Amino acid sequence: MLGDLNSSGSIESYVKGKAELNSIAWQWEVKSHYFSIERDECVQLFQSDFPNLTNNFLLSCLSYQDQSALVKQFEEAHKSLQKRRFSCCLNLEQGKISYVEFTFNGDKQGRVFGHLAPLVTFDKNSDFVSQLFEQLFDNPHHGVVIANSEKNVIACNSYFQEHTGYSHPDLAGKNLDKLDSGKHSKDYYQNLWKEVARTGFWSGVILIKTKSGSTIPQDLTVQKFSLGENIFYVGWYLDLSKNLYRVADVEHGGVELLTQLPTEQQFTQSVASRWMDEAEEHISMVVAFVPKFNSEDDFEHKSVLSEHLARNRNAQQVGYIGNNHFVACLECEKRPGPSQVRIIHQTIRRFFSSLNQKAGKEIHLAIVHGKVGVSVLGHDTHNPKLLVSHAVQAMLEQQNDARGLITFYHGAIHREVLRRKELEEWAVKLIRSNAVEVYYQPIVDVKTWDIVKFEALSRFKAPNGKILNTQEMVTVAEDLDLVSDLDWCVGRKALEDLSVIQERYGEKLGMTINRSLNTKLETDEVLQSADDLVHQFAKTPELVTIELTESAYFDSESEQSSLIRNIRRRGVSVAIDDFGTGYSSFSYLSDCNFDLLKIDREFVTGLRIGTHKYHIVKMITELAHTLNVKVVAEGVETRQELEVICSVGVDYIQGYFFSKPLPIDQLESAWSYCERLEEFLTRASSMRQVGILNITQTYIPTLEPQDTLLEAARELFDSKQYNLEVIPVVDGTTCVGVVGREELNHHLSTTLGTKLETPKDLLALKRKLNQVMRRDIHRASYQIKMSEVPELIKSGIKPPWLVVNETGQYLGVVTSQDLLSHFANE
Repeated sequence: MLGDLNSSGSIESYVKGKAELNSIAWQWEVKSHYFSIERDECVQLFQSDFPNLTNNFLLSCLSYQDQSALVKQFEEAHKSLQKRRFSCCLNLEQGKISYVEFTFNGDKQGRVFGHLAPLVTFDKNSDFVSQLFEQLFDNPHHGVVIANSEKNVIACNSYFQEHTGYSHPDLAGKNLDKLDSGKHSKDYYQNLWKEVARTGFWSGVILIKTKSGSTIPQDLTVQKFSLGENIFYVGWYLDLSKNLYRVADVEHGGVELLTQLPTEQQFTQSVASRWMDEAEEHISMVVAFVPKFNSEDDFEHKSVLSEHLARNRNAQQVGYIGNNHFVACLECEKRPGPSQVRIIHQTIRRFFSSLNQKAGKEIHLAIVHGKVGVSVLGHDTHNPKLLVSHAVQAMLEQQNDARGLITFYHGAIHREVLRRKELEEWAVKLIRSNAVEVYYQPIVDVKTWDIVKFEALSRFKAPNGKILNTQEMVTVAEDLDLVSDLDWCVGRKALEDLSVIQERYGEKLGMTINRSLNTKLETDEVLQSADDLVHQFAKTPELVTIELTESAYFDSESEQSSLIRNIRRRGVSVAIDDFGTGYSSFSYLSDCNFDLLKIDREFVTGLRIGTHKYHIVKMITELAHTLNVKVVAEGVETRQELEVICSVGVDYIQGYFFSKPLPIDQLESAWSYCERLEEFLTRASSMRQVGILNITQTYIPTLEPQDTLLEAARELFDSKQYNLEVIPVVDGTTCVGVVGREELNHHLSTTLGTKLETPKDLLALKRKLNQVMRRDIHRASYQIKMSEVPELIKSGIKPPWLVVNETGQYLGVVTSQDLLSHFANE
């Protein structure tokens, strides 16, 4: 198409005569604005007539904008005395257009002189302009996008459409923001357009979003065009996605262009900003790692890894700091004590596990053979801006023979992680070789106070023969996703031992084995495995109980219920473990899938009558009994806990009060609780100890000392929902007084709310309860027996009575109406 342009006679003659004289001298007078040039030479050179003007005839062929710009250039050349160039179009007669160049210098005498040379001359009525535009716009080597003054797309060429996937209808009328990859900051784009406004253009490498949503690097030049009163922007794009080496370690707008990840400065700023906005219950850490890529596929693997890093939901921020160094900011829950290190380690493990699963084997091996360093905020630094440098330093200090391990900048954390790794290796060895020890803890029937079954519990013996912390080892097994293997190992051993236990201590003794649902296995698989275990190893399945721990994973509306029923058809009892810690258990307890539920030790430890935990345990027990489900309370260690838990009415009790878990060869000691039990039973029963609580109103509404007399107290007394004699005034957990109807009537005038209302009446409305309440109220211990109540009445102690626990905390109130109702029903 460009070759066709040579058919233009004017261009052909110009090309042939280029070696001949092709420029004309001229001069410009600065003060008079007189432009002198030979008319005849112009006619000869341009092959065209000019306007019949005596002065500045040539300048009249320029547009107004070009004239103004040229005169401004003349003035600047006069001042600077430096050589300048200016190009523009001359509109000649007979529809000719000539693109010319002025070259000139100024002198100290107020003149500017130079030469005028035509560059291209063509007939504007010919196809020249259309063909030139067509071939410049629809070229095969650069994408071209034209936008209007509002930066809305007018047109884009074929190259751009092929490399981005957009069609013309996808972009026409849309703002250029549609191409925003989201990788660069707002400041980056603002500075880009400021540069275009200031200089008329911008050049650089930028990341744009394709129609498919992927991000590709582009070499971009944006130019501003002013045509009359109209402004246009033209962008020339060159796709660099096939030449990634050109953008490797190149930073633009806070983003490294190959990985398309934030650079170190941008990453650090984001981490610091997030830390300032984040709540204190989280810990932030930065993980730095250098994968060992194959040099042949280095660019491709880095790009793939970066893509998966950016999508990783386990990382709050990710970045690339150059030289093959990747960084990620992770967060974990803040916990007191040594469990914090486990959570940190588990968070890092989860991050790399998800990354390796998505990114593929080659990248996984590259990370394993590389180095990893970690810095934890609040441990090795309190400044979030130092996290990256600390993590990199920890990584660089790693020995070559320690590849694949994680190095922490903080020495104590690093030592703890190494210790945990040893525990992991030991746990794997014991579980895989079925060498886990099994201990048995008795479960006692409250009716007979005899042992009816044992619960099989795992114990891990260290190489030196000492028993390791069981909870920590079980947690390690869960983190390694070996808990199902552990449950099978312990369950099999326990069912094999059950025959020996029955032979020695009684044929009616049962066995409880645990199956955790907190595993990557589907719940159906866990239940089927439990059924298989009983089928293979249980000789008396009717004496076997399977406890399902982490019961929140159970779905009562799925096929899991039918699997539970299959297990129960064998005669096996099914229990829910840790009930109370996950209230989702209520939703499926009523489906009659279970025979027993366990009250978690968290609710039993330190249990006192009248506390929130007491009411929760009592409610759970009553609900279970309504549904014909037996209740087991675990973790009972003290006489007080035993008294309170008995008063609730549970069916079975388990805990150190009776026996700690024992190996099979020491089970005779399991019955040594009999002497302690005898002492307990000789005392008054727990239910008799409750006494006065039987008539105590524990759920009566309460108010606070700063509540007002009218808005608070009067509203409760007038409520049809309650029939109140008094309202306790509670500050925290202590009752500081009561307000009765007597106090209310005393302080509120009968004229209140009528035409006779006085300012004094209104003042009474605003009084606080601590100004009007009764403080001389008798406080009765919750341990008072009902047989002692008549003596209290005879001694002249009038109700209401505040019932408190041994520490003085408010439990409830006993009114005169409560006493009348009790004695009337006797």
